[in-house]
Amino acid sequence: MKLIKQITSLLKKIQISLIEKGAYFLTEAIIIIVSITISLWVNNWSEDNKNEEIAQNFLKSISRDLTHDLLEMKEDSTSISRQLQCATFIRTLPLHPEITQDSISSFLKSNATLFYTTTLISPNNGNYEAAKSAGYFRLLKNKALLNDITDLYEERFTWLTRLELEYLSYKRKNLDEWSLSQPNVDLSENGIDHKVSPINPVILKIPYLQKYSFYASRSLSELRNQYGVIIEHTQRILKEIEEENK
Repeated sequence: MKLIKQITSLLKKIQISLIEKGAYFLTEAIIIIVSITISLWVNNWSEDNKNEEIAQNFLKSISRDLTHDLLEMKEDSTSISRQLQCATFIRTLPLHPEITQDSISSFLKSNATLFYTTTLISPNNGNYEAAKSAGYFRLLKNKALLNDITDLYEERFTWLTRLELEYLSYKRKNLDEWSLSQPNVDLSENGIDHKVSPINPVILKIPYLQKYSFYASRSLSELRNQYGVIIEHTQRILKEIEEENK
């Protein structure tokens, strides 16, 4: 009987010891789990803040670039509109017999340089390409805004550049080569740019210019329309970025 009591007492002690150890290990496990959870939460919070900062800096850089691009596009659009007005005036001369030769000569003296003016959009895409290469696009939560930005740089700017290069190629082939054979005109070709000094309007023969202007007007009209579309698209992106950064 005494032996049974001793064994019972020993078992109780073992049970209490196991419970105490179990509680200790459970407490340790809970502390470890809570510590890991907090550490992961803090790390994720820090990573999210870092990613948010990167995304905001990306949008700010794009906003600065597009602000400069918008200014250039407005200036180019104005130039193209003036070129189109000049070409339209020459092209439609047969429809206006009341216009005198003196008026035509005066117009050419004031606007002859428009025939040699060149425009070519050169977007500030360095920050865009850098962010693209670094994989920062995935950090931008506003996917609609990202799609608008990507569409502008990948599609619209590319298409506008192509149209301008095609028109400049046409201009060189159909106007500048003819002008090179005329007196008093000095064209120095540097890539696609042309420097003219001086221009004698007398050599800009009306029949030739009418033929040139007939085809040039269509290209200039399309360029003007494309500039209008892209300017509007750019302004919308800048407004979206401003709203995103509030």
